[in-house]
Formats: sequence, structure tokens, C-alpha cells
Amino acid sequence: MTMLGRVISFGAIAILCGCAVDPISQLETATPSFTAAQIKDLEQRAQPPSAFGLEMQTLPGGVGFRGPLQQHHGATAATVPLVRIPTAQPTVPGGTYRVPVVTGTVNGRRGVHILLDSGANRHLVGYTLSRLLEVPPLAGVPMMRGLGIGGAVENRLGIIRTMQLGDFELRNQLVLIAPDSQVLELTRSFWGNRQVMIAGVSVWRHLSYLQIDSLRGAATIQATEAYRPGESRQVIAGLNLRWINDLPCVELRIDGQEVGWCALDTGGDYGLLLPRALAAELGYWRRGQEQLATSHGVAGAALDAAYVVREARVGPVVLQNVPGRTNVIGPEPAKALPLLGNVVLRQYCITFDFRTGMLWLER
Repeated sequence: MTMLGRVISFGAIAILCGCAVDPISQLETATPSFTAAQIKDLEQRAQPPSAFGLEMQTLPGGVGFRGPLQQHHGATAATVPLVRIPTAQPTVPGGTYRVPVVTGTVNGRRGVHILLDSGANRHLVGYTLSRLLEVPPLAGVPMMRGLGIGGAVENRLGIIRTMQLGDFELRNQLVLIAPDSQVLELTRSFWGNRQVMIAGVSVWRHLSYLQIDSLRGAATIQATEAYRPGESRQVIAGLNLRWINDLPCVELRIDGQEVGWCALDTGGDYGLLLPRALAAELGYWRRGQEQLATSHGVAGAALDAAYVVREARVGPVVLQNVPGRTNVIGPEPAKALPLLGNVVLRQYCITFDFRTGMLWLER
């Protein structure tokens, strides 16, 4: 069993996952918000942090909690299959799994689809799914503003009592309860209108590692044993990880120019998402002369410029002709960090090695 005695803070929130679609007319979507009836229901279902053995503390820019959070029980590791979500090119490496979704048990309810999202620094469920999973909001905690593709959205903080992936169980995990939005039904065309839960990869940094293998259709979570790269796969690269705003980042070069740290977004069905200033500096975007499309995220929709990045490099890995996008209006996600999406990442078996601070790319 793992128990965190330190204070876990909730301040800046980034939920970046989203998908890019056309036509531009789909941009006309309102930023999601709770209705008056939903706000009333959330207040009625709320329970005090003390009901879960937690002590809340007010911190600059947010709140913190001390107590039995992120407890690990049961098996020390589990490997579970990814849910098949084919891309338009299902025969290319990783093409069977557009984004990494697994099936788990949450608060005793089986068959919950969970998106393993490195572009989210918190767990998140939609309002409707929070009721279905009986996720209680925490009383006395103010609304929290999250930034994602599409802008800002207000969330309530709740707690997941139990989450199981195979025989691997985590208890007392903090989760954001958000207004229902299109990204929470990202995969509805494949299995109806069931929402997905977004699992922020950074929340599990107290474990040993998380592996997402879109080439073989499996995900592995490990609590205690160290990861041994190259044991059963060919190592393509080992990259130093840096956590910025609780997002995993690696160093990026574009067209031979060093651009700094880039956040990894397994939940984003795109190649590269570049901030406006960088895209303009590299010559990929000029206002008024762009090819426009829309992308959808937890905060609604954003207007994008679309282009193709000639060459991107992470460590020794050279990526050519990467589909790129830039949000041309509104706030930029990830505080204007470049983002590397799952169109690239799903071509590899990727391992977030929390213990050593490495990202392993293997095949």
C-alpha cells in the first residue's frame, strides 16, 4: 500500500486532450458550463474532505490536501488491453488505437472507458459520468478554472474512492468534475454516447512507470519494480523528462532550430500543436493567410491554422512531414508550450519512467 503524507495541491489545471475536425462551421459551440440544476445537485451530493480522512489547506493560487490520497492496493502491476479505436489508416503502426483508452472499474462500476492522457495534469469526469460513478464533490472547495483546447472551463473537485485496472487498485484519487462536453464523448461514434473518464498521467508519478503500447494494443502500470528498457523491445530513444505545470515534456527541435520543451499529449489526436509566436517565427503561420479548421477540447472549440511541419526532432528521433496546428484565437493551451500529440506518439511503445525521469520510445 502506498500512502502520500505530503500536501497535494490543486492550483493550475491543464486538460489538453482534443481532436481536430472540419469544417469551420463546427466552431460555433458554447463553452461548457453547469446549469443551475446541476450546480444545486453538486452541492447536495457534496461531502466534506474529512469524510475521507483529508485535511484541506488554503494555498496561494489553490488548495491543498493532506491525508490518505493515491493509495495503492492489490497487485503491484497490471497489463490491460487498449480499446480498439481505428484511425483512417488502421494498417500503419499504431493505427488501430487513435488514443489510448482502457476499460476499468471505478467506484465498483465495471466497464468504464478511461483515456490515459499525458496532456491532462488532473483526472477529469463529466457531470453525467460523475453521477453514474457516484463521484462525490468535495464540500467547501471553490470552483476551479481549467484551461484546455477551446478556452477556460469551471470545474468542481471530487474524489474517486476506488479505481481498478485489472487487479491493480488505486484509492482516494482527486478528480475534477466538469460540465459535459464533446471531448468527453470523443469516442461516441465507436460505442454510442457513453462518456470517457480522463486519467491524467502525471497523477501517477508516485508509481514506478506507465507504459502505453499502441503497437501491441496494451497498457501496463507498475507500482514497485523498475523499468528495464530493451528487455523485450528495441529501444529507439531514451529522453529526459521534465515536468512543467505537471505535464511531461521533452526537448524539441523543428527544422534544425531548438525550440525548447514540448509537452506530450497522448490524449490529442494531432501531430504538433505550436503556439502562435513559435509558428509565426518558423514561418508556418501568418494571420489571414492560413488554412483554417477547428479542434474540440474540454472547453469547447478553437479555430486552428493547419499546416505540415517539415521536420521535428526529439532526441535522435527525426519526424518528417508532421501535421501541425496552431490555435489562432483565444487562450493557448499548456501556457503556450508546444504540444506533441498522439499521431506521433502512437507509432511507438512509450514508457513514462517516473522513477528515473525518462521517456522510453521502443518498437
